[in-house]
Amino acid sequence: MVALLFRTDTVRRQCCDLAYMRDVWGPEVARRISRRLQQLEAMSTLDDLAFLPFRSHNNTDGCIHVMITPDLALAIEPAPEATEREATMRSITVTNVLVVSKAARSS
Repeated sequence: MVALLFRTDTVRRQCCDLAYMRDVWGPEVARRISRRLQQLEAMSTLDDLAFLPFRSHNNTDGCIHVMITPDLALAIEPAPEATEREATMRSITVTNVLVVSKAARSS
């Protein structure tokens, strides 16, 4: 299981405050964001992204975009692994919720 961290309180609110999410994104997208976060938490490692039923791609800066809708993505970054009592702890930092430009995807 992967622990999710959020870069800022604003990002946490965009991803976890259901009333806020419904106001900003609408109820369907709010559910998709919640589902995507649950799927990310259920991973064992980032390699599991290849087997999950959504698109994701690595950027050259180390950030990974995890698609929520064709126009919306979560920006995530792997956090350094930590070991406690011989158990490896893996975490991901959600850095942003991005509106993805259709023009940028076609180029």
